Amino acid sequence: MMIPNADCLVFMDVETTGLDAQQERIIEVFLLKIARSGHVSEYETLIHPERPIPAVITEITGITDQDVAEAPTEAEVAHEIREFIGSGIPVAHNLPFDRRFFNAMFARNNQVQLSAAGIDTLALSRQLFPRLCIYPEGGGSHRLSNLMYHFGLQNAFANSHRARDDVMLLVEVYRHLQDYASGRMGITYPSAVTHGCPTCGAAMKMEFYEGERVLVCTKQPACSERLVV
Repeated sequence: MMIPNADCLVFMDVETTGLDAQQERIIEVFLLKIARSGHVSEYETLIHPERPIPAVITEITGITDQDVAEAPTEAEVAHEIREFIGSGIPVAHNLPFDRRFFNAMFARNNQVQLSAAGIDTLALSRQLFPRLCIYPEGGGSHRLSNLMYHFGLQNAFANSHRARDDVMLLVEVYRHLQDYASGRMGITYPSAVTHGCPTCGAAMKMEFYEGERVLVCTKQPACSERLVV
C-alpha cells in the first residue's frame, strides 16, 4: 500500500558486524522498490566489511568470512545503493538502525545521506499494539518475527535473519499493519493480546494447552494473570 505523495517505497534491511554504525560495517543489503505504478525492482549484495565477521554475527545470520571473501567493498557499491534508493521512501523495521548504517556508509563514500523521512514498522506496531503478546518463537513483543506469528504469516516466510527473507516478510507485515489500521482487516483482537495484562499492564506470553490459546503474564510470579483467548 502506498502513502500519499510517495512515488515509491523502498523496503530495506541490512545485516551488520555489530550495533555501532560508526564502528561496525554492513555485510549484506537487500532493497525492494515498489513504485506507485506497480513496478517492482530489487537490489541485493553481500559487502566485504574489510574486517573479520564476529562469531556471534555468523551465528545469528549464517554469514561467514568465506561468504564475503569475494564480495565488493562498501566503496565499490555505496554509489549504486544510493542510486537505487533514490528519492524513494525508506521502509524498515526499526528504521533508525538501518538509516544510521546507510548514512554512515554514505558519509564515508561521499554520497548524499538519507533524510529523516520514512516508515518504521516497529513504530507502527507499537502504536497499534502497545503491548503485543509474545508468541512462541516470536522473540519479543514488537520483533518482526513476533508480528509474523501475530498475522499468521509463519507458514509463508522463513525466520532466517537474512536480509532478503526479512524484507519479504517486512512487506507483508507492513501491508497487514496498514490494513489493520484502516479497518480493512476486519479483525478485533482481545485487549490482552494487543494492550497487555489487565492486572499489571505488562506484555503477555501466548502459550498453548490442549488446543487452547492461553495468555500468561510475563511478570509472573509477581502477577499470576492467565487468560484463555
